[in-house]
Amino acid sequence: MGYLERLLMPGETILHRARRSAWPTFAGPALASALAVAAALAATLLAPGPGFLAWVLPLASLTWLAWRYVWWTNKVYLVTNHRVMKLEGVLAKSHGDASLDKINDMQLTQGLAARLFGYGDLAISTANEAASVTYHLLKDPVEFKRQALIARDSARPAEGNGEADPVAQLERLAALREKGAVTDEEFEAAKARLLGLLK
Repeated sequence: MGYLERLLMPGETILHRARRSAWPTFAGPALASALAVAAALAATLLAPGPGFLAWVLPLASLTWLAWRYVWWTNKVYLVTNHRVMKLEGVLAKSHGDASLDKINDMQLTQGLAARLFGYGDLAISTANEAASVTYHLLKDPVEFKRQALIARDSARPAEGNGEADPVAQLERLAALREKGAVTDEEFEAAKARLLGLLK
């Protein structure tokens, strides 16, 4: 059982998985590596004798790029049917989460470049500030936010009732579908799950 699976509660399922955007993560290191390799090739052709020394920098740069990739693959952002999660770390692991029912606000920040390349920062605040979490350079943050809102609406109990009301949740999801916030496929999946609660 992996580290992520051990963090999940019984009955908790992953609804949406996202990562940090590859563009701001790898653009700098990849460019530096390409320039270092080009410089090493030029140095080898111009000075064949000590040319091997010119490959020290490219090898270091490529090693850095490889480590950056491993670091990136171990940065995972999740929406489950209970919470939003942020899991990161290669050797030392850390994670933060916020329960769906405790989410007060979600603030999305995207500059011009971030909008062009499809990434941004999503800050999720809760009543407990210590449980608030920010997803930096998140790929497709609009979709992540939308999925978190859908999950929160599906998990939210009906007002004035301590227990979840599947019918009320289904009505809210139908309203979201009419507004275009939920696709037909997402609505049907949520509908099947909610109708199962009535049996």
